[in-house]
Amino acid sequence: MNFKQLEAFYWLSQIQNYRQTAERLGLTQPAVSARIQSLENDLGKSLIDRDAPGFRLTDQGIEVAEFALQFLNLRETMNSRLLDKRKQRLTIGLAGMVAITWGPILRARVEVEHPEIMLDIYAGSDLQLRRFIDSGTLDIAFTASGDRMAGWDFTTRYTVGWVARPDLITGRDLPMTPEGLREMPLVLYPKTSPLFNPVAEYVDEMRSQPAPRHYGNSLATICEMVRQGYGASALSLSALDADIASGNLTQIPVTDTIAPLDVACTYINRARRKHVGLILEIARDVCETWCREHSAHASFLQTASD
Repeated sequence: MNFKQLEAFYWLSQIQNYRQTAERLGLTQPAVSARIQSLENDLGKSLIDRDAPGFRLTDQGIEVAEFALQFLNLRETMNSRLLDKRKQRLTIGLAGMVAITWGPILRARVEVEHPEIMLDIYAGSDLQLRRFIDSGTLDIAFTASGDRMAGWDFTTRYTVGWVARPDLITGRDLPMTPEGLREMPLVLYPKTSPLFNPVAEYVDEMRSQPAPRHYGNSLATICEMVRQGYGASALSLSALDADIASGNLTQIPVTDTIAPLDVACTYINRARRKHVGLILEIARDVCETWCREHSAHASFLQTASD
């Protein structure tokens, strides 16, 4: 088994077409087929269900595709670190809220104060970032779930509130109860999000759903769906400060508040602790300053032991 086989199989699993995969890799179609067949022979498993009417992976093929992605991520990370002799590259995973709040300030500060360090930013959901951690891609991760890293126990607490376009709540009784919100069209996070369960419990999603339920796969998508009037959503209010201030969106008065979203450092690469420590010192300062300047909807928390 080798990287060329895994690379061919991974892209075939994504593209699901031999000819297009060959074009993606700069190979001939027979060469792609040969690499897939060779990988199956080495593993002793059938990875593609050739009896299916369309392209379909076997159960073993689905597992191998996930491992192939991890191998390819590791190779990319290794190559980028070894080939760039002038800079130390660090990869940071940021939960969506951090990426759009104090993340840009962190990136700018590092560029000025440590030009010898190059930051690669991965912004995504906790689930996506966890996969990058497991594959060895990240050096630091800030997420809303997972154990906080000892020594770096500072947290960004984002206030979560219900938001909608003003026309969606016109004529409704205010402040709104959980039952009243349940009667509205809602924009929800996917079930893998840390906010899904608190929101689902708040509006009692296990009961009947009397109004439409829409789902977005990222913070940016959900914010845009709310702007477009798909429905109300429980969001970290800092993400929509400008929209609320302009009157394009309104924070819905409610009878019961919803728990805030806490984001903290949940992973560090101890093998690179010197450079990681430099970045985290700046991150702590940037986070504290940003929260102080945006105290209406965010706060900085730090444990006494830090």
